[in-house]
Amino acid sequence: INFIYGPINSGKTTLITNLIENLSENYVVFYINLRQNPFSTYKDFLEELFDTDFEEDMVEKKIKKAIPDAIADLKTVFGIPIPLKLFERIFSSEDPKSAFRYLLKIMRKVKEHNKIPVLIIDELRVIGDLNVDGKLIYKLFNFFIALTKELRVCHVFALSSDSLFIEKVYNEAMLQDRCKYLLVDDFDKETTKKFLEKYTLNKEEQEIVWNSFGGKPIFLSNCININFAGKDINEEIRKILKMRKGQIEEIIYTLKDENEEMFKGCTDVLEKFRNSDNFDYLNVTKYIRFLCEKNIIFVNSAEKNIKAQSKINLIAIKEILKEMTN
Repeated sequence: INFIYGPINSGKTTLITNLIENLSENYVVFYINLRQNPFSTYKDFLEELFDTDFEEDMVEKKIKKAIPDAIADLKTVFGIPIPLKLFERIFSSEDPKSAFRYLLKIMRKVKEHNKIPVLIIDELRVIGDLNVDGKLIYKLFNFFIALTKELRVCHVFALSSDSLFIEKVYNEAMLQDRCKYLLVDDFDKETTKKFLEKYTLNKEEQEIVWNSFGGKPIFLSNCININFAGKDINEEIRKILKMRKGQIEEIIYTLKDENEEMFKGCTDVLEKFRNSDNFDYLNVTKYIRFLCEKNIIFVNSAEKNIKAQSKINLIAIKEILKEMTN
């Protein structure tokens, strides 16, 4: 099982999309995007997991094959195709085993066609709190272990921007030595400058962007668009910093009004950024959890390290700390 994690907007979904596009014809990818719709029940999960329209499309295209055989002819499938009547039976059941049995059947059928199935679940964390006679996520992990380690019928990739979810996964005893953790982080300085140079930003502009945003892809893209539009990069950066600083101040100073103890605990965590860009931690406290949930900081559980979610966050945090002492 491969857990792909990293700060928000670091390019995880883009990376996996590129992987899908460049896989050979020997692979069949099942891509499940759980980030699109909110989840509150197990049945919500089933509706997102399975694709009942596939059967109807086959009829329209006059494809006279069983669904598992038709899947093996494809390279990428969004959702798990399933006959409507079978889906209705699974949907009416509260036992995930029936859904897992069908998934296993599909994977094995793909293998029979000498293809390698790959299951990709984007934002697995959204089902983290769902209960179906116990936590659904644990039943799913057990199923993934069976697919990958015991039966060896499938590769599994799970993506998440929620570093607290990854922390929970990382410390889960049932997954020890059964998973790989792949960090997708922002670009380093050399990659950032090469990327910006490709889009005609000069060396001075590259340095300004790096010092303000680091290698966060979404901000680099914004700076390229700013440059193309002929706007002043320094002025736009000033606006973005002012906005982000204001957002963090709103979160922190609201705490001061409502919960002095949480305010002190959170500012103690942020204080560690005064003279450092990152720091190690022993355990995830409620203050770390709060700041992480607000996308102010990023917790790297594999390395037991904390940093700001972005370079612009780091700059904003340092400015706020400076003002607190004045």
